[in-house]
Amino acid sequence: MNFIENGVTGHRGDPQHFPQNTLSGFAAAIRMGCDWVETDIHVTRDGHVVISHDDNTRAEADHWRIIRESSLHELRELNMAAHFNMIHDDRPSMTEKMPTLPEVLELFRNQACVRLSLQPKAPEAVEAAVRIIRDMAFPEEMLGFNDGNLDYMIRLKQAFPGAAVFYDRLTVDHLEEDIAFSLENKFHSLVVNENYLTAEAVQRITDAGLVPGVWNINNPGEMDRFIAMGVKRFYTDFPAVLMKKLG
Repeated sequence: MNFIENGVTGHRGDPQHFPQNTLSGFAAAIRMGCDWVETDIHVTRDGHVVISHDDNTRAEADHWRIIRESSLHELRELNMAAHFNMIHDDRPSMTEKMPTLPEVLELFRNQACVRLSLQPKAPEAVEAAVRIIRDMAFPEEMLGFNDGNLDYMIRLKQAFPGAAVFYDRLTVDHLEEDIAFSLENKFHSLVVNENYLTAEAVQRITDAGLVPGVWNINNPGEMDRFIAMGVKRFYTDFPAVLMKKLG
């Protein structure tokens, strides 16, 4: 496979132009040429793995449901573009169903350049995702995982040794420990919140042989600052803006 290598992770797809965590947003991020797309997974009452950042639909949909208390059928009745339509009332109205993990894996499997990183939001999401990925024989080299839960990341790296793990950290208060865990478990990258990542931390992560990353960077001026700092992995809601800066 000929993967893109530009350091741009489309955070929940391409939420600048499409509703977040939807198939249309993921397809847009693929067309745009992000090298990774990041998304979040939960498990429904009837055991389906679905795509959503929150454990409920209040922020995005036209009705509020708690995912773990809802069936897939109930969740698929919602319009996950409702909030996007409201804040972009100058654009044609959209209708988007909550995607399932198998649908998203199939979308990514049908191309060969952009990889998918999954963030499990609960222990049952970890185990359910492992089963689905194995059942679908999804290629490990197209697969990544990201979260700050070390146990989740170790479990997923053990299940899929060929997958990349992006270890998300809020601060650099325990940087040496985080680097040690990452090296011990063969993680790919340390990704630190934009409010806490420093030039010194970027250099230390790089020197350790890990990829330094930042989340979630949306301000164009801050993008410039982190590029100059030597950051190599960017989670962003504005991948098109960042790609222009990176050339």
